[in-house]
Amino acid sequence: MIPATALAAVPGAGPDDPPPRVVPLGGGLLNRTFLVETRAGRYVLRLAADATPMRELGVDRAFELAAQRLAAGAGLAPHVVASAEDHAFLVSEFVAGEAGSEVRSETPAGLRRLGETLARLRRLPVAGLASVGRSCTGTASEDDAPRARASRPPPNLIERTRWLVGRARAQAGRDAAASLARALEAAEQGWLAAGAADGAARRARCLVHSDPNPGNVLWPPGDGPLLLLDWEYAHVGDPLQDPAAWLQSCPAWRGREARVLRACGLDDVADAGMLAGMVRVYEALGQAWLALAETAAGIPAGRRAN
Repeated sequence: MIPATALAAVPGAGPDDPPPRVVPLGGGLLNRTFLVETRAGRYVLRLAADATPMRELGVDRAFELAAQRLAAGAGLAPHVVASAEDHAFLVSEFVAGEAGSEVRSETPAGLRRLGETLARLRRLPVAGLASVGRSCTGTASEDDAPRARASRPPPNLIERTRWLVGRARAQAGRDAAASLARALEAAEQGWLAAGAADGAARRARCLVHSDPNPGNVLWPPGDGPLLLLDWEYAHVGDPLQDPAAWLQSCPAWRGREARVLRACGLDDVADAGMLAGMVRVYEALGQAWLALAETAAGIPAGRRAN
């Protein structure tokens, strides 16, 4: 059931308007999403999942909203129409397009379009994002309780990986905990191989979507940029991170890191080994997410992040 306050935030869905047409949309594992058609237009209404599993999974709603608005201004995300003060719902413009797939990006034209999209994202100004509170469920303040502060995911990707793996290991059995420890060790080595520890001098920090898997990429008609959906894990980080996150979700592309770097315009600041190293960081993140999704959020094993 959709709360009345959420539905009322959709343009053309007020009490004096004709009843809207509401169609459930697939996709997310925790959030619920609907297409809402009114006389004012077509919109996407997302009802956020309960704050507790979102906190366990490292979601930062305040930063998500700021990041999507910034990206939407550059034509890289749907425009935000309305949002709840407590982030319980989000209303965005509906954009027509085809769902992404690994096959689509395998063509030269598809890879070029994906690379250009990530390059545009990399060029967005991020200075204004520094003031956004880092909280898993809302805006942060200096008066937050210590427990709330401890629940926030660190902004640095390798620190975030350690944070998430640590939470997953605390709830895992012996074998799963050992596997997570090995994944974290590989991530630490990958972080060093990527040059991320000292890469700030060569690779300027940028807005990172951090989950551009095919399900979060919309292909509008034409030859323009793609639209990135689901900004829950957005943060400011290394420009290698989005190509690495995409490669982690598309195993068939492993071994073609050099092509991906060229398509993203990053071949002058990184090499294939660096990108492969960053992929290992995202592999550890993905493993920890799956473990926590099952123990903290009740998502069956085998389902991946949304």
